[in-house]
Amino acid sequence: MAKAKKQPYERQEGESTKAFEAFSIYRDMGIERSLAKVGQQLEKSTTLLSRWSSKWNWVERVRAFDDEMDRKALIQQEKKRKDMAKRHANYATVFQQKVLERLQSMNPAELSTSDMIRWFEVSVKIERLSRGEPTDISSASLEHGGEVKQTHEHTFDEDIEKYAEMYDRIRKGKV
Repeated sequence: MAKAKKQPYERQEGESTKAFEAFSIYRDMGIERSLAKVGQQLEKSTTLLSRWSSKWNWVERVRAFDDEMDRKALIQQEKKRKDMAKRHANYATVFQQKVLERLQSMNPAELSTSDMIRWFEVSVKIERLSRGEPTDISSASLEHGGEVKQTHEHTFDEDIEKYAEMYDRIRKGKV
């Protein structure tokens, strides 16, 4: 059975335990790594460490280690981003269900004209966003051959605040 190829940051064939221990300390120091610091920690001369570093290719090996750590961090970051998106989508679905339940129990005749306009505006924006379209169409964008450009005249925080206020009103039955 063939041996699995070792990663550069693992103990290499023929590398002594002491040399690998020194390399491991050097490797794990991150951007603060230096032979002098390893020498202080292990009470070894920098001459010996320099010889080991050269013989066992420490610089290339730590570069491979750093690259692997960056790769793993990016994978973890992407996993967290996907988990967040899934969690937010679940919250949004629950919230939408609550809003729909409340809307079904409402009498539209009891809504003011301004409430109706606001609900219509919100529903159009949500539909446009869900279809990947801009939420605002400015007259300036129509003057350029009908090309529609997305504008951001508000912030995400402002939108969240508006929707939170609306949710509060729904929850309190003031809609």
